[in-house]
Amino acid sequence: MKVFVAICVLIGLASADYVVKNRHDMLAYRDECVKELAVPVELVEKYQKWEYPNDAKTQCYIKCVFTKWGLFDVQSGFNVENIHQQLVGNHADHNEAFHASLAACVDKNEQGSNACEWAYRGATCLLKENLAQIQKSLAPKA
Repeated sequence: MKVFVAICVLIGLASADYVVKNRHDMLAYRDECVKELAVPVELVEKYQKWEYPNDAKTQCYIKCVFTKWGLFDVQSGFNVENIHQQLVGNHADHNEAFHASLAACVDKNEQGSNACEWAYRGATCLLKENLAQIQKSLAPKA
């Protein structure tokens, strides 16, 4: 019985691992969030160019997308380990300098902002500091 319980625990831990998403996932999450939030076409066109103006609709769009990716949670904020794994792949070394640079962009919402503002604040820093890496991780695979 103890072995059975141990196996169940290990399976549960293994299934909790982050799964790296691809371009198809990104496009699906974007579409879902655009529909859920009724994002106007002119904003969608900006998002497609990696432009995210600081307005309430965009802030909530960012929160929606990052939440669907498993990179942001309204209770605990950003998951730097998942972000790192998403950008580097399954071989992410969470002790390296890149991990520290990602962690520098996120906070624990000491300001008490709403979840949309919190997600936007961290995401815009991540995009500003790591846009090339983000775009590379989502590039179509040949």
